[in-house]
Amino acid sequence: MHMLRRLSRLTFPVRRRLSTHANAAPETWATIAEVSPLSPSTSALELELESSLTFEPGQWVDLYIPAIDQVGGYSITSLPAELPRLSLAVKASAHPPAAWCTRDARAGDRVALRVGGSFVLRDTPAALYVAGGVGINPLYSMLRAHCDRAPPRRAALLYTAQRHDELLFTAQLSRLAQRLPGHTRFRLGATREPSSAAAPPLPGAGRLDGRIGDAALEEALRWLGCEPNEVREGSAVPWMAESVAREPGTASEACAEGVCAYVCGPPRMTDEICATLRRMGVGQVHAERWW
Repeated sequence: MHMLRRLSRLTFPVRRRLSTHANAAPETWATIAEVSPLSPSTSALELELESSLTFEPGQWVDLYIPAIDQVGGYSITSLPAELPRLSLAVKASAHPPAAWCTRDARAGDRVALRVGGSFVLRDTPAALYVAGGVGINPLYSMLRAHCDRAPPRRAALLYTAQRHDELLFTAQLSRLAQRLPGHTRFRLGATREPSSAAAPPLPGAGRLDGRIGDAALEEALRWLGCEPNEVREGSAVPWMAESVAREPGTASEACAEGVCAYVCGPPRMTDEICATLRRMGVGQVHAERWW
């Protein structure tokens, strides 16, 4: 998942990662310090860099594994301030790099890296983060960087996975929410399990039931100080029966200029969320799709 390209049919920046062999040379080598489970299907890789590397929160690395032809592409979940330690989260799959990372990688193994991507944090007073599955990976780094800025800025997170045990970084998100209770609003949930199947709510975070829809997005935007475009009564969006049409130009000024939205997840979810946010009047919507 190396190359990024803009989709001309969309009016917001959505970028895709494609699984190809990278032509560019790696920037540095790294040694795996630790491999640990994040969920039943996702592993965390902690790497110690052997030379300097720079990146911005939200970017990813091409991962070059000796003896494997294909190149993996995985978001960086750590912060630049934590270098030379660099963290990745990799979901198990049949793709050879992902299979190696989640099944065969061991402490002491060496890999090569190259940074890529332009899905990065912007400087805005407030931000909405919307994640599906492992789409949380780049957003986790961006969210932490956002919350570390001074003075504190508001951040809302809507995050779902298919099952509750596939939600990543829950303990870390809970600690972040408790550290900044007046500036964070986190809602987590599962799309294929009832909320009754979840553990007790995380301290500092609320629950989401099912998919992320108009109501959850509206609530988050209003908490961020953004009043969405008014609903056009009795009119649904033709290709999204569960969504509603909006009156353009009725959103508050904060939606156009004060709030930035970041979306990352499966292609259909990403497209639908971005389109809904645009109809609601959010002026800055940035997204990345996972294949």
